[in-house]
Amino acid sequence: MCESREFIVGFESEKLGYGRIVLDNSAKSGICQGVTAIVGKNGSGKSTLATIIAKGRYAYGNRLKFRDDISRIKMLTFTDIHSFTGIDVQSFQQRMEATANDYVPSVGDIFKGKLELPKWQKYSDTFRLHDIETKKINYLSSGELRKLLIINALCDSPDLLILDNPYIGLDAKSRSDFDEAMMHLSDNGVSVAFLLCDHGDVPDYVDSVIEIEECSIGYPISAEAYHEHYSARITDEALENEEISLPVRSKPLMYENCDVVFSIKDGHARYGDKIIFDKLNWTVRCGERWALQGPNGSGKSLLLSMVCADNPQGYANDIILFDRRRGSGESIWEIKDAIGYVCPEMQLYFTSNDTVKEIIIQGMRNSLCRYIKSSAQEEETADIWMKILHIHHLCNRKFSELSSGEQRIVMLLRAIAKQPELLVLDEPLHGLDRDNKRRIKKIISELSQRNGASLIFVTHYMEELPDCVTDIKKLDPRRGLI
Repeated sequence: MCESREFIVGFESEKLGYGRIVLDNSAKSGICQGVTAIVGKNGSGKSTLATIIAKGRYAYGNRLKFRDDISRIKMLTFTDIHSFTGIDVQSFQQRMEATANDYVPSVGDIFKGKLELPKWQKYSDTFRLHDIETKKINYLSSGELRKLLIINALCDSPDLLILDNPYIGLDAKSRSDFDEAMMHLSDNGVSVAFLLCDHGDVPDYVDSVIEIEECSIGYPISAEAYHEHYSARITDEALENEEISLPVRSKPLMYENCDVVFSIKDGHARYGDKIIFDKLNWTVRCGERWALQGPNGSGKSLLLSMVCADNPQGYANDIILFDRRRGSGESIWEIKDAIGYVCPEMQLYFTSNDTVKEIIIQGMRNSLCRYIKSSAQEEETADIWMKILHIHHLCNRKFSELSSGEQRIVMLLRAIAKQPELLVLDEPLHGLDRDNKRRIKKIISELSQRNGASLIFVTHYMEELPDCVTDIKKLDPRRGLI
């Protein structure tokens, strides 16, 4: 392992601080050359440390020492896509509206100066990201967005590239391609730091691992030493036996006698001249729990936007939602009130300035009544939900003040707090630490079994599926559902 004199970025201050977060640096840690994994639970301080590094050697009074050849530092987060567009789509649902998107740029509009660069072509091949030049930027899937941001950053040839949860949204093949690209970056003089929440995401090829535990920065060790150390101390029994007592559902079901929750017959969708899927058939009946899988760009997020009545292309399809044909005079707001929906893209567009507790309470209500004064019962129920997921200490924090993982947990609670008839969860566990993943899976299973809720759960990885899932659909971009 590298000594302090070999750090490309050394942390010299005893304490490193930014905003509300103060990190202990008693170990006098730093970033080594090559690939570094910075690992810690949600809210442990990873993003704070990365922000301090990216801002520079004396930012916010912190003292850092940079090696002489380290001058170009790039920190990449999922929300960075907003800085490219120059356009502010105000809501998640609005991103699908044609008139609202007249001025939203395409990938080609934004990156036209780079698309012909040899580096762009090289990394596009590496990540299998092709034929998206004409797509509106807000129509990209989370996996496509992630690849696009990484390719753009690599084309700028940084000395140190910091990637926040780089695996979010990547299918298994794309993850393998990503790892292959990262392993060879050091040959070109680029060092990389990953911010990771789950120890299982730490790849074997990393040169060093820095663990942050309760805002205390550890000294870098090898990946092999880290995995041995983590395996020796981990115990599953406490978490497996952790009691989760969910609040009682306060409202009656809206579609209690419903047969078909969602169906699409000979479904089709396209962006311009590009067909995303065609001749797609699928039926989800009341109480069924499905996993939906498919590679990046196969149309999973697009299909879910039709399930949740967000996408205008739904009107051109033969779709049934809660036993009613789409476009037959149904109330869109009633449909939305019966669905709990969360996806990575939703986090991009969520700009609430409310507190965590207020956001969770809003999730319990009907869409048109979200901003009235909260009742004592609502506040008590929100407290229960926050305690279940161990975030009660965040109750009065603003959404923008949270780490990306904490934001993901709040978005999940906002979707499930009303205990809806249908849960539509698109990669809900990405960006969460191991303990939070287990808790969320237990909550989903209990809600489905206790309330008879239907479930559509999107993931690229079978180990993320809750125990209650019984059926799997795979979306093939060439043939629809198989």
